[in-house]
Amino acid sequence: MLSELLTRDHIQVIEEIPTWEEAIRLAAQPLLDDGSIQDSYIQAMIHNVRELGPYIVIAPDIAIPHSRPENGVNKVGMSFLKCHKPVSFSEKAEHQVRLFFVLAATDNDSHLGALSQLTEVLSDPNSLQTLLTTDSIEEVFHLIQVKNNQ
Repeated sequence: MLSELLTRDHIQVIEEIPTWEEAIRLAAQPLLDDGSIQDSYIQAMIHNVRELGPYIVIAPDIAIPHSRPENGVNKVGMSFLKCHKPVSFSEKAEHQVRLFFVLAATDNDSHLGALSQLTEVLSDPNSLQTLLTTDSIEEVFHLIQVKNNQ
């Protein structure tokens, strides 16, 4: 399931981006481009973080921006943005993020398989290190494919 959602054209690797708002916009752009989400979904993700704080930062270096399906999700999707230089959500060390996995869910259940597989990838120290150090979209895609087939 994860490899069906996180395709090559949904993976981006960049050097840096100035703000977390811009990072969320850029990370979500492939989903907007393929029609998985509407622009209102991007605005909702940003609004939620402004209102609730950096709840999307699930671990050091890792954020999973998302919002409610009714905020503009057309179909289940996921995209990935890797920033070489951390993006700051606050002054706290644990709120510095380099890996953004945007999740678009149409309901409460349809994305759970992909989310479970993503958790497995992020829980594996070798896979996490690869994601943090790679410059290659192809390497990210290959890692997802391999992990998905285990």
